[in-house]
Amino acid sequence: MTDLFQSALDLDVQEEPRLSDFTSVGYQAVIIATQKLCQGELPEIFIYGKKGSGKSHLALAIYNEYTKTGKTAISLSLDKMIESEGDDASALQGLQLFNLVILDDVEAVAHSHEWQEGLFHLINEVRREQKQLVFLANDPARELDINLLDLLTRLSLAPAFKLPDGDRPADREAMLKSILRRKNWRLPPVIFEYLVSDGPYNATDMMSVLDSISPLLTRLARTPVSKKTLEDTKKIIDKETLLLELGDYIDDMDG
Repeated sequence: MTDLFQSALDLDVQEEPRLSDFTSVGYQAVIIATQKLCQGELPEIFIYGKKGSGKSHLALAIYNEYTKTGKTAISLSLDKMIESEGDDASALQGLQLFNLVILDDVEAVAHSHEWQEGLFHLINEVRREQKQLVFLANDPARELDINLLDLLTRLSLAPAFKLPDGDRPADREAMLKSILRRKNWRLPPVIFEYLVSDGPYNATDMMSVLDSISPLLTRLARTPVSKKTLEDTKKIIDKETLLLELGDYIDDMDG
């Protein structure tokens, strides 16, 4: 059974995210900072980028890199925590026991004073214990809609790094290679290049488009691939990319 056929049956082996997934020039600054953090040279960093830019993937890659040395870490989504716990921010208590605390979706605390207070106290405890922190958000700390000024100051003190927004083809190529490696999928070069040039610009939408063409994977695995299969695949990519762009436009208008 080929890897592609295995993937088409949803039996593919998912590989863990790793820092080497982020190889293009656009990621260079954030990866250097992350490596320094893992080596103990930086106590904390703040990473921001548009929705779908790969922050959650990077959070897992940082976790995997950090824990390889035997140190403890925890990676959490504040958005999911708030959804689960409501106004009870006590789940943040005691996290300073880990060597590294990775907090994704920091912007989620904007809607809760309790979680802002909880995050403020957690940062103080982590710093007091001389542990480490990674924050991930959609926007820079100063642009977050956070009312607790002391928390805003704490977040702003962390060195900040912006993830690429996908405008550079090299960044999209690196992103697509990472996704395909994790899914254990292989695509014909012409489809790979088409996705880079005409597909979505962010990781979340790219994965959605890949899922939409998955029914054609067994045909794409054949050698040679028929012209009709290639054209059908391109049409699906065009349609799904357009629908995703329209969805993003509507979301922006509603926001």
